Amino acid sequence: MRVSRLASVLAAATALATVVAACGSGGSSAPSSAPTVGANAIKAGPPTGWSDGGVTVDASSLKCGLTAPDPNRGVTDTSIKVGGLAYLTSASGSTMAGADVGAKVRFQRANDAGGVNGRKIDFIGVLDDGNDSNRNVSQAKVLADQEKVFAVVPEMTAYPTFVDTLCSAGVPFFGWGFNGGYCGNTIGFGLTGCLTNLTRSTSSTYGVMIQTLFGGDAKGRTVALIGNDDDSARTGLADIRSQVQAVGAKVVYAENPVPDAGLTDTTAVTQAIMTAAGGAPPQVVVYATDFAASTKITQALAAAGFTGKNINAVGYDPRLAAANFAGLQKSYTLLQWSPTEDASSPGVQQLIADFRKYAPDAAISLPTMAGYWAADMFLDAVTKTGKNLTVNTFLKTLNTSYSYYVDDAVPQTRFPLNHVVNAPCGSLVQLDGTKYDVATRLSCGQVLKK
Repeated sequence: MRVSRLASVLAAATALATVVAACGSGGSSAPSSAPTVGANAIKAGPPTGWSDGGVTVDASSLKCGLTAPDPNRGVTDTSIKVGGLAYLTSASGSTMAGADVGAKVRFQRANDAGGVNGRKIDFIGVLDDGNDSNRNVSQAKVLADQEKVFAVVPEMTAYPTFVDTLCSAGVPFFGWGFNGGYCGNTIGFGLTGCLTNLTRSTSSTYGVMIQTLFGGDAKGRTVALIGNDDDSARTGLADIRSQVQAVGAKVVYAENPVPDAGLTDTTAVTQAIMTAAGGAPPQVVVYATDFAASTKITQALAAAGFTGKNINAVGYDPRLAAANFAGLQKSYTLLQWSPTEDASSPGVQQLIADFRKYAPDAAISLPTMAGYWAADMFLDAVTKTGKNLTVNTFLKTLNTSYSYYVDDAVPQTRFPLNHVVNAPCGSLVQLDGTKYDVATRLSCGQVLKK
């Protein structure tokens, strides 16, 4: 299977590379210094109970408020109307296809179990914005003004232009928080929190993941960081630098030489990395680059004799392993939740069982999993709100010490805190032939206050 075809298979991961790799970013593209936290104080811990680093949030200070113009919108005594918004198609080929399937699977199980507090989920499907900012707004208006949904689930778009419409109507939304709409308001609930526009904090995720690859101690390890040549990737790379330095590792290279249009010649990049650690190669290379660039550079480094560890954010998909794809063999991929290969996670095993029952032919990709978990988070919040369900009671529940966590599958989020920070958590898998090995089970570091 050629790289070009794999790029289309993993288009969603390609689109998310810099955001997921960074696990949140600040407002400056300048190189970051490490937060003032001792390297010995940061260690991999359980996926629940992670430290907030002293960051606190008052929901009343956030945008959108806690009341809706029509608090009974989309809910009856027997049903809750829900619709999604995602880029299921795109001119670039990058999509969130599968997010709709994942949500439908989870809602079907809920309805088969009798619904939530006596109400079935009336899921009208996911509207496609075509990865277009104008269409993003118009589709949000369809959901809020025409369909009058209770909530938008899942929401997985590249553009946050939908937010003003949903804010005005008081429509909460749930999904993978890789656009700025999940930050700084009371209505956006990201599976792993707010991943962008993090001016108050960063996290230790990448540093902790590197620790786990070296027996729990990353002090003095040499790390190269490489990103795409755009503002988002530069900001993301600065954030990763902070995370790596926070655990005592040494960043010996941090550059953004990869054009967004594609990397044709890897020679200069390879030579720079192979001599970055005082004339020698670093021990780890971290990629905040798209799928094609990550693959090309990984292969070029291998050909040049690199024997260290490669960590990317784009190399996980069951179809990659099935194809025995050579380009990323032995590379590590960071996920923000547990992979399907984690047989010891009750939450993961429930997800797999649900797909076998309701969508046996669906590939369980990252977008598919995100759609499923977004629906699960919504159902959890509905359950905790109780039978007296209105938009207002729902938003009050979610913004008053609400916590979501799934049995070693999805890390804990806490709201309103996670409206402004991300969950400092991740897992690592390594591609090995036709399978992925779980290198690091889902674990968390801590939020680092800037």
